[in-house]
Amino acid sequence: MKKLIIPILAAFLLAGCASKERNEFEDKLAARLATDPDLKDYSLDAHEVASCVVSEIAKTLPGFRGTPARKPYWEAYAAFESARNSDEALSTVKKYKDVFGSEQKASAAAMEVTQYIMYCMGKLIENAHPAEERQD
Repeated sequence: MKKLIIPILAAFLLAGCASKERNEFEDKLAARLATDPDLKDYSLDAHEVASCVVSEIAKTLPGFRGTPARKPYWEAYAAFESARNSDEALSTVKKYKDVFGSEQKASAAAMEVTQYIMYCMGKLIENAHPAEERQD
């Protein structure tokens, strides 16, 4: 029984470490989105949009939730979110090029965050205000 407990505890610890980076990115994204006028116009919760974005990004990452292989990706996304000007963004992309395989792929990953935001906003707007059935 003791032999079984140690691997289970180790798995939980590893999952907790990778989740820290994921949560950090989600918090940074939610903080930025909280000031977005489009979210206010549509009465969307910044944390819901951020959670959706994180879920969509997670679908594209290698491994499964909580694996250490995802940690550098979440760190990169958090760094992309922290960049406040084009020089910072460029240096961040260069810093994380090895994580994504190339500078172009890292740049694409950073740009995809905006696409995920738009997708999630649309999804949440649709869920909040489903299209009414047309009566012909």
